[in-house]
Amino acid sequence: MRVAIVQYGVFHDRYEALKAGAPETYYAQAYSVNFVASLAGRCEFLGVIGVLGDESTEIAITGQLHSACIPAINGSPNASAIIELLEKWRPDRLILQAPDRAILRWALKNGIDTLPLLADSFEQKSLRRQVQAFLLGWLLNRPSIRAVGNHNVPSSLSLKRIGVSADKIFPWDWPHEVSPENHPVKALPPGPAKLVYVGSLASSKGVGDCIEAAHILKSEGVLFDMTLVGGGSFTDEAGALIARYGLTDQVRLAGKLTHDKVIETLKDATLSMAPSWHVYPEGLPMTIYEALATRTPLALSDHPMFQLYFKETPAARMAPERNPKALAAAIRKLITDEAAYAAASEATGDLWNKVKCDLTWGMLIKAWLGEGGMSLESIRKDSLSGRLAELG
Repeated sequence: MRVAIVQYGVFHDRYEALKAGAPETYYAQAYSVNFVASLAGRCEFLGVIGVLGDESTEIAITGQLHSACIPAINGSPNASAIIELLEKWRPDRLILQAPDRAILRWALKNGIDTLPLLADSFEQKSLRRQVQAFLLGWLLNRPSIRAVGNHNVPSSLSLKRIGVSADKIFPWDWPHEVSPENHPVKALPPGPAKLVYVGSLASSKGVGDCIEAAHILKSEGVLFDMTLVGGGSFTDEAGALIARYGLTDQVRLAGKLTHDKVIETLKDATLSMAPSWHVYPEGLPMTIYEALATRTPLALSDHPMFQLYFKETPAARMAPERNPKALAAAIRKLITDEAAYAAASEATGDLWNKVKCDLTWGMLIKAWLGEGGMSLESIRKDSLSGRLAELG
């Protein structure tokens, strides 16, 4: 079989880095890279196209495994250039990890068996984006698309809302290497609470709200230290905001950390923050899994992707989006009440077990390909229909 994968990251960059012993830069990076490399050994040809690199390249890692980069245009895949390379590669199977309608239409027109394997939500408020989402849903629901994957149940529900059948949607997860069983329940520590944000430093991820909340907490005499982990377009503005509020001794920009350092930071944290705005197309961020796995309570926004699991749980406190005052209140409720904090940390274990999906990214690919004795029928219980029946 000839398989092509269209994804965001540049495969050969991470393949070579991991091979040289570099640490993972994000959760399950080695798992996904090693899975693709192993799959290539069972293919006539496997090509991976990454869309977030800086320059166009194509590299033959082995005779069977090729990796290319086609830089995005204004943050979106360069569909025409990607299609041109796909036509050169002649795949009979396509794993599409970017929800691009032009590439999907090309695959459908050419009869290429396609697995959309996403980590996106489709809760769009503007009429234009709603129309775009429903056009994507119509394509995904075509009978020749046998399965559609999305990261966890909330994102999968957003696919259902744009018209994709729940029977063909499969919520997937990364393997669960870090779990609450390996971490003790936390008690509220003495001294300043350690507040942590992990993710892209973008305004729509609510990074500014974290800093504004820190300003409010300081004015109320609440003791805390805040660490913002990650990089992105809001970094300079975040630094300026920290300086403007006189928070340089309490709020730290840690930059990007390797995954093992992120886990250590969360293990040491009192509370993790995820204040994303509704316009940000969240799936279910890995930092939320990692907070639960390290028994770290959460303060998060009322993003549509968060509400299914976090609206009413002692493990977290939820605040309206774009509301630093409410975010500060949610944080304060947990880090100033020993009993509430202990109950929140205790509750992370049960919530983690409820949130996680047993169907992994690799298992879904194997089932779709019919490899290892697996088939889509063999994982039918893991479809969105099956998960919703479990959740009641």
